[in-house]
Amino acid sequence: MDVKGVAFLARQTLAVQSFGEAAWKGFLAEQAKRDPLFGQPIMPVTRIPADAFLRLNEAFTERFYAGDTKAYWQYGIKSAEYALGQGQLKTMFGKDDFRRFALFTPGIWKGYFTEGELTAQLHQNVVELRITGVPRPHVYFELAVMGFAAGGLAYLGGGKEIRHEVLKGFSKGDQEVLYRFNLPV
Repeated sequence: MDVKGVAFLARQTLAVQSFGEAAWKGFLAEQAKRDPLFGQPIMPVTRIPADAFLRLNEAFTERFYAGDTKAYWQYGIKSAEYALGQGQLKTMFGKDDFRRFALFTPGIWKGYFTEGELTAQLHQNVVELRITGVPRPHVYFELAVMGFAAGGLAYLGGGKEIRHEVLKGFSKGDQEVLYRFNLPV
């Protein structure tokens, strides 16, 4: 499984905005000693082995968030806010466009990862998002992706948090992820 460079660039944007460019460059230089790939320019289409990407995120989380893996959820939220507020999704969705955004989320997975699948099933005002087929289940994939969904839905709702339930998750030891989001009517 590979992670596409766009996921790396999202982390870079978050790091520079939150901690400054010098902190990011220093961190990245350390990571390049372990994984030389990170010493090379990374483009949106660059393929990064999932293990190297996970090591980068684990080290980033350890350095800047005291190892709290709940930070992965925040990475997803911040990525959604950026994508919808000033990035590639800015013109695709309007205020309260919850259902369309929820049904679009499988495309986000395909844009970031080369294996596994995210599906969305809509039932009236409830959407279930399921991640399956991930060869290396890791809490990062669960929390960052579901955080992106939660962040996007909240952004489209003017900042109001959308209730969700965790039915299955890598964080619970399951081999798949299943979240249920209650969409505003």
